[in-house]
Amino acid sequence: MCHRFQAKLRLKALVEEFALTQQETLPFPTGDRFPGSDVVAIHLDPDRERQVKLLNWGLLPRWWKPSAKFHSPQSFQRMTFNSRSETIHEKPSFRDAFKQRRALIPVTAFYEGGHFFGLKDHELFALAGLWESWQLGEDKLETCTVVTTAANPLVEQYHPRKRMPVILSGEESYARWLDPDVKDRGRLEDLFIPFEEQLMTCVAESDTVA
Repeated sequence: MCHRFQAKLRLKALVEEFALTQQETLPFPTGDRFPGSDVVAIHLDPDRERQVKLLNWGLLPRWWKPSAKFHSPQSFQRMTFNSRSETIHEKPSFRDAFKQRRALIPVTAFYEGGHFFGLKDHELFALAGLWESWQLGEDKLETCTVVTTAANPLVEQYHPRKRMPVILSGEESYARWLDPDVKDRGRLEDLFIPFEEQLMTCVAESDTVA
């Protein structure tokens, strides 16, 4: 599972890396992000312009309602902060978002097994995400999930289930993941291939400076 990442974000870097036209300043959350945290995400607005917004980490599908098992949004979101790339097109919690509401989640590193993983040549990159807008009465939440795939040989050393987030780096992958005309999982299959380990960095948390 991907349950922690770092997002040391600056507006100028976001604009340059993700070709944003939106320039206004948002209250970017800083430091480590965990399930239940608000995170920065990028998606397409109705005019197909890239929009930056804050989403709560843990996807709440539009159809969710309180039940005996999941009495609050947060109790359900604890089960949906990750989504498996192998099944996002068919699982009820994720399939509508996969077809219509994909997002980029900008990060500077993600965490597994006592180590932070980043990219050698890019300080800023994106995790593949899905997002939803949920409302029941006056209660409203905009939420997201991080898509995961099989771990590469570097990350699998530190993850008991041998999983890692789907990493997107470069305009071609950003544009294709956000493209609303692409609804068939097969056309995105190559994006789910584990990111090449030789292009990644791995730093023990004990070696980082707070």
